[in-house]
Amino acid sequence: MSSGPWRQPAPIGEALGAALRRLGLDGRMQEQGLWRGWAAAVGPGIARHAQPQSLRQGRLVVHVTDPVWLHQLSMMRPRLIEALNLQLGAAAVRELALRVGEVAELPAQDPPPPSPDALAAPDAARVEEVEALLAPLTDPETREAFRRLLLRAAPPRQQ
Repeated sequence: MSSGPWRQPAPIGEALGAALRRLGLDGRMQEQGLWRGWAAAVGPGIARHAQPQSLRQGRLVVHVTDPVWLHQLSMMRPRLIEALNLQLGAAAVRELALRVGEVAELPAQDPPPPSPDALAAPDAARVEEVEALLAPLTDPETREAFRRLLLRAAPPRQQ
């Protein structure tokens, strides 16, 4: 009762990429890269006073805290677009629209590290088991993500 001929298995990274393209979501993934990499692309000083709001058809709308920042960033438009596209690895941003609006406050510092109990290392046998399970994965990012997930899901050690 198969729906078609058998196909050779594909690496998970390729399969996910193809599925996202087929569903028309590859652009949305690129947008997420913009939001995650905003502070790295523009710098923490600008990121405290300006944040992206939407990206549609290459037009990025950015809210800034006040007219002074709106003016300053309007003078930097070409450099900001270049930095954002460099961060994304594609020419996703073609136009930058600046608006005075609400900008969420960024945390002043990194969150405190988790307690040592929360970071209890899994036992060596569990690490070996996870590594064996992940051996077929060739994409390093996918492999590392699954490794962290599986090790975090490991049952707590008995003491």
